[in-house]
Amino acid sequence: MKNLATPYGLLQALFKLEPYQTAFLQDSATMRVVLKSRQVGFSWLFAAEAVANVCLSPGHQAIFVSLNREEAQEKIRYALEVLEALPPAWRPKLKRCSRSGLEFADGGRILSHPCRAPRGRSGADVYLDEMAFYRGDADVFFGTLPVVSRRGRITIASTPFGRRGVFWLECDRRMAQKGRPVHVVPWWHCSWLCTDTKSAVVSADEMDTPERVQRFGTARLREIFRSMDLDSFQQEYECRFGDAEASWIPYGELLPCVDESLSVENAPYPREASGELFAGYDVGRTQHASELVVLERQGSRFVVRAVVSLHQAEYGVQRQYLCDLMQANNGAVRRLCIDATGIGSYLAEEMAKAFPMRVEPVVFTPRVKESLAVALRIAFQNRDLLIPPDRGLIRQIHSVRRTVTSAGNARFDAESSETEHADKFWALALALHAALPPQRSVTATRVNF
Repeated sequence: MKNLATPYGLLQALFKLEPYQTAFLQDSATMRVVLKSRQVGFSWLFAAEAVANVCLSPGHQAIFVSLNREEAQEKIRYALEVLEALPPAWRPKLKRCSRSGLEFADGGRILSHPCRAPRGRSGADVYLDEMAFYRGDADVFFGTLPVVSRRGRITIASTPFGRRGVFWLECDRRMAQKGRPVHVVPWWHCSWLCTDTKSAVVSADEMDTPERVQRFGTARLREIFRSMDLDSFQQEYECRFGDAEASWIPYGELLPCVDESLSVENAPYPREASGELFAGYDVGRTQHASELVVLERQGSRFVVRAVVSLHQAEYGVQRQYLCDLMQANNGAVRRLCIDATGIGSYLAEEMAKAFPMRVEPVVFTPRVKESLAVALRIAFQNRDLLIPPDRGLIRQIHSVRRTVTSAGNARFDAESSETEHADKFWALALALHAALPPQRSVTATRVNF
């Protein structure tokens, strides 16, 4: 029973923990750093540790900072699930419960909110989850330090997001020094993603990515690998910091345009929109999804209101979907630009006939793609475009690279996977093209080749 006096002891008595979860719970450092794969259970673990501390220390304070509102609320749901799993004799009395926090009768609290520093609450344990993706990561991090200056602890955790920002700097410094460990958790440490974690922990590091996925990956993991390009998979599941400089739209230009208050809708007509709408539709090839992006004009800016993926949809389904979009709310979508290259040509032609002056077919010649890519980058540079904190959208925007052919022509493309080929990037570029006046230049001097 003595072992129950620690969060690890309490939780291991109730749940089956992974070895890396045990190592994290047993780390007594004031600052813990976790470099992790996606889908390895740290959001649940943070919530579980906070609940355990509330049980063991009356009046304990825990604060979660997450990338967006949905992820913040998810941690409260996890905390409630852990509370319900506790034996009644161990369970602290819950006084108030909301989507953003739990308050207990003894004064303990578990708070969870989107990306901002928890100022004014000293002595709390603070968890900065997916910190590499925060738009103002330095402000959040340095604003958190006073909270733990006298009591409490800080945990910073994330999947990698390029060689930039506070999280990368902290991981880089710690890995270069002895005595300041980083909890590194790639997918092959996790039993629901790896078929043999004991063997993989020993030998997977020596393999290249395709080999270890084939050797140790579960069916689910292998499916994820097939759906992503190699760079993205290594960054999101293998704890590899990608090369930020190789991207056409680097993180430094992309992240300031991420608005944590925005949410992604997948309905034909975005419910939250009240202004003029403009849409772009990239027609998927073979196994790639067709992608729709809808923008709303808000003053001089454009805001992403909907991102919709149509996976292997037949022509009739796609046509009806786009017709519903164009007819919704008395034609609120002012203009739709459709990729009219190859298999998209017939759909674009039919839609242009059905909605003359409102639908524009766009043939993706190299010159047109360059104009679209340059205009999109200018919008990010000028912060004229706000996007939601959606990892899939951010990843695809960042995946596009500019190369120069032997003939001296610019080429914009991303490494293709079986199901993804930067389709969201081009749908967003088409939506912006639909929104911009025809006379606007797409060769502004801020773009640097």
